Amino acid sequence: MTSQVIAGVATIALTWPGQSHLSLSKEDRMHRPYLALAALLGFSLYTAWSLLIAEQSLLAFGLDLLSRPDTAQVVIDLYLLAAMAAVWMYRDARRKGRSSLSVLPYLLITAIFVSIGPLLYIVVNGFSTDSRGRA
Repeated sequence: MTSQVIAGVATIALTWPGQSHLSLSKEDRMHRPYLALAALLGFSLYTAWSLLIAEQSLLAFGLDLLSRPDTAQVVIDLYLLAAMAAVWMYRDARRKGRSSLSVLPYLLITAIFVSIGPLLYIVVNGFSTDSRGRA
């Protein structure tokens, strides 16, 4: 219930310019992931920019983070959450009757960029639902 309320508020707040949120059915408003889209675009652009100006590779940066206990704890915590998101994406795809391979691109993106994979999954699946909220 809480996630539906949050999704509804996000949908109303983030409708496309010139599109009234009142013209969409209540179910469409609840299933359109505008907040996830905003987060995906913003974070993806920031990630791309930071990779362009970085003085070391992503792999070197990750290994450097794992070399100290305080930053290693944050990385481990992040990847535990990524693993939970991966399990959720897999189960969600299977529940919707999709093959396990349909989730593979999202899992690979999650393994490298963590939050971008689940955000992309939410956005793609949210915008591909019909007016009844089904894929």
